[in-house]
Formats: sequence, C-alpha cells, structure tokens
Amino acid sequence: MKILIGAACAALLCSCSAQQIDTASNTIASAAPSFVNDGLIVAQIEGYLLTIDADSALHTAVSSHDGVVKLSGRVKSASVRDRFIASAKSAQYVKRVVSALTIDPHVPSAQGQAADFGLAVAVEASLAGQAGVNALPIHVDAHAGAVTLHGSVHSAALRDTMVATAKKTAGVRSVTDDLTIAR
Repeated sequence: MKILIGAACAALLCSCSAQQIDTASNTIASAAPSFVNDGLIVAQIEGYLLTIDADSALHTAVSSHDGVVKLSGRVKSASVRDRFIASAKSAQYVKRVVSALTIDPHVPSAQGQAADFGLAVAVEASLAGQAGVNALPIHVDAHAGAVTLHGSVHSAALRDTMVATAKKTAGVRSVTDDLTIAR
C-alpha cells in the first residue's frame, strides 16, 4: 500500500513544474513562522527531485534542520546525484546541503515496486485460499517474479502445500522456501 501511495504522489508531483513548486513554497513561506521553513524546504526539494528522477526520488530521504539539508538514500547515477544536490542547493532558505547519497544503478522503478507488491499480495491471497488461517504467519517477499516465503508452519505437509501453491500463482517464476516447521 505504501508503494502505491508513493507512486500516486510521484505521479501528481511530476505534473508540477519547478516554477509551480517554487510559487507554492513562496506563498506558504511568506505566511509561516520560521520554524515551518524546514518543512517547506523538504517539501520543495522532494518536489524537485521527483521532476528530475522519480525512481531515485522514491529511494531518497530529505531532511532539514535550520536550513541545513541532508540528502540520503540511493540514486541511479552520479549524474542524478549531482542534479539532486544542485536542486537542493537552489531551494529557498537552504543554507547548506549535506549529501549521503549512494549510487545504485539497480534502484527499482516505482512500476517494478508496484508489480512486486501486487505479486506478493496475489501469492498471499492464494496461500490464504488454500491454507486458510494457516497462511496468516507467512510473510511473502517478491522481486521480479522471484518469491520468498518466510515464517513458521505446523508440518512438513503444510510447508509443501504452501510452496506448491505459491509456485502455481500467476506471475511467479521461482519460489524460495524459507519456512520453518514449528515443533
């Protein structure tokens, strides 16, 4: 759910221009006391980052304290990192920018994260349909069609049923069994 909300926010903010983000920030800042400026700085910078690279922006945290901005997380490339830093420096009321951004060319896309989330939910639904309440302690991780089952079951037969059910779920390419049998 968190991924879907983030993706929806990213889509909405991507439709705003940098000028619209600046105008909104300036309007709010002129009416707000100074302690609110850090929140406005963060909102303004997050909007900028989404317009530069939405996928990297979803993996970047922005914080501000007395106008000192910290960027942390993962970005796709050095170019994106440099643009994020320059954008943060250009935001109104920013005194200094500290970067703890790391480069990860494999930053997942918002679309990929949504697909992984959807697959995990589909597997959980299949497990619940097959095993009922026995599926409740099972956690499902999914990434690009690869599913991992975590948790504890009451028997080897139930574990086998869970793994077989996960394998039959549409979109699953492989299943890793990380289930334990409770004694």
